[in-house]
Amino acid sequence: MVSKKWLLAVVGLCLTLVLQPLAAQDVAALKTGTDGFPWWNDRVFYEIFVRSFQDSDGDGIGDLQGIISKLDYLNDGNPNTKDDLGITGLWLMPIMESPSYHGYDVTDYMKVEPDYGTNEDFKQLVAEAHKRGIVVIVDLVVNHTSREHPWFIDSQTPGSEHDDWYRWDASETKPPQTGPWGQEVWYKLAGRWYYAVFWDGMPDLNLAHPVVTEAVDKIAQFWLDDMTADGFRMDGARYYVEDGSRLADSDSNLQWAAAFKAYAQSVKPDALVLGEVWTGSGDVARYIPNSFDLAFEFDLSIAMLDSARRGTNEAVTPVQLRTLGLYPQGQYAPFLTNHDQYRLMQDQGKDPNKVKVAASMLLTGAGVPFLYYGEEIGMIGGKPDECIRTPMQWDDTLPNASFMLDKNCRTNQDEYNVAVEDRDPDSLLNHYRALIHLRNDHAALRVGAFIPVASTAKELYSYIRRSSDETLLVVINLSKKEITDYGLSLEQSDLSGTQAGSLLMGEGEVANMEILDEGGFNNYKPLATVAPFSTTVIKLDPANSGE
Repeated sequence: MVSKKWLLAVVGLCLTLVLQPLAAQDVAALKTGTDGFPWWNDRVFYEIFVRSFQDSDGDGIGDLQGIISKLDYLNDGNPNTKDDLGITGLWLMPIMESPSYHGYDVTDYMKVEPDYGTNEDFKQLVAEAHKRGIVVIVDLVVNHTSREHPWFIDSQTPGSEHDDWYRWDASETKPPQTGPWGQEVWYKLAGRWYYAVFWDGMPDLNLAHPVVTEAVDKIAQFWLDDMTADGFRMDGARYYVEDGSRLADSDSNLQWAAAFKAYAQSVKPDALVLGEVWTGSGDVARYIPNSFDLAFEFDLSIAMLDSARRGTNEAVTPVQLRTLGLYPQGQYAPFLTNHDQYRLMQDQGKDPNKVKVAASMLLTGAGVPFLYYGEEIGMIGGKPDECIRTPMQWDDTLPNASFMLDKNCRTNQDEYNVAVEDRDPDSLLNHYRALIHLRNDHAALRVGAFIPVASTAKELYSYIRRSSDETLLVVINLSKKEITDYGLSLEQSDLSGTQAGSLLMGEGEVANMEILDEGGFNNYKPLATVAPFSTTVIKLDPANSGE
């Protein structure tokens, strides 16, 4: 007679063999793009400062297990539910061992910061995220290390193994060179001067040295292979390699980044390499696609914020048009604010309606959108940086994180928190949920062409998103005014006949669109009235299609 214990063991083994290839298929499916676009164009990314997101063990510090416990808030893995946020990508701010609260000065690249957990916790997070359709990229900080990194400690001895891993100058007086934005960059230690772009606690690595680059490659391989990360956000990417007096965006810098990207994708061909190139769009675009897959679009961010603040399309329209011409289609990362900038709610004068239209521009627009944790509930925060990184407001109780002490950070958890907003259908949270799920459900919003539409009312920002199988018209009223006297126009397109519109978001009865010979339309008025601070998304189909 077969024992029950033996039978259970056999069943368990069979399940393991069956489920392993399924899991591999599931991960592969995460990296399959729509209409031939890279997989990241199907994503909405969410930036998390781990220390502030969720504390799982009551020690007052957010951790990786805390993120795991909140994954269902971000995405429960069921495409039929709409009460999660719908996030499909995570960017974790630095999680490698560091002596600072922010983690941008690394002391051990192969170890998760103990405050946040263990390497095994990270791998568990990736596995649980993948089950829910979420990819995970991590901050990779290789422009510099911590002053406490063993490499730098050893480099302080002339002639040591790591002496030339950093930039040292043995002059008796401080080198006259200042930094890329005129800042102090040379600091004295052990009778010499070392170079540090950001501050004296983060000495720059000498990435022009092949041995240093090899060390960075090993770090990348470790996180892609052993730690199963899906890619990197490359911090401080303008400053890797200097060409004489050219301290930012040098040709050597672009070449180093391109070589790193090629190496990372030789390890994991579908890895995303995202650059933080904080400068004007013209210089950012030089990095795409050879040096980075994507880079953050700072000029567009400023323009969207300005238009939301002012209530007109005058700032965003020309910048969006210029952005479209600078990059391969959709290969840039728009965002509103991040961990270094005033929070969105703060920037918009604490007006949730302005936050809503800013979110609408981001999440119905082109590119791969990124949002900062807490943005979706209207958290406030300004300088110093600690006050931009306050704990996530899950309810009206907010822990006083140690890194915030004596910073006089103002918060608004009493009114703006997940628990309160979850119950309010008109809340910011539910507006974000609706937008993200709409984007997830419609290829035109993820990978479709972005076609600007002119409006006679400057308060309306309008465009068409068009993919291989659908056409959507977006109309956002950026102002507090009700708009009745307006017309939308487009000179040409490949539309034809009469187009009937059906609402995907918004309210009102949609008028048919008459297409001109050139495929455009003139003074089209889809709604008799466009409500204040409203977002309208209309699906267009030929009127005679029966759809």
